[in-house]
Amino acid sequence: MAEEALKLEIVTPKSQVVSQEVEIVTVPGGEGEFGVLPGHTPFLTTVRPGRLVYESVGKREALAVGWGYAEVGPSRVLILTEMARRPSEIDRDAVRRDYEEFSQRLKGDVSPEEREAISRQLERVRAQLKVLETA
Repeated sequence: MAEEALKLEIVTPKSQVVSQEVEIVTVPGGEGEFGVLPGHTPFLTTVRPGRLVYESVGKREALAVGWGYAEVGPSRVLILTEMARRPSEIDRDAVRRDYEEFSQRLKGDVSPEEREAISRQLERVRAQLKVLETA
């Protein structure tokens, strides 16, 4: 029996970042990291900022992704996310500066709403740093 194909689509508000056949995809889900192979049981879940990895024809690719949603089916994985960046699209120095800035701001006197917003920004920055570290 031939192995089924798995179509990976990653979409941000600005563009479709990925649309290709893959062998496996690993996603930073809201409840923890999960992997998908062709024939997977369908489900919906949230995506948290982190490192998304997929393999196609023996080549491994990684993206930094932000908050979003994943729709998984037997032959398709759709990721709708606020951010998806390849390592080549990430400015290492800018991300490090952002990390320092957001970390310092969290140490200051901020309202609960500001703390939540800064924490979310910091999670996106950490996702990009993680992708750069493993690139």
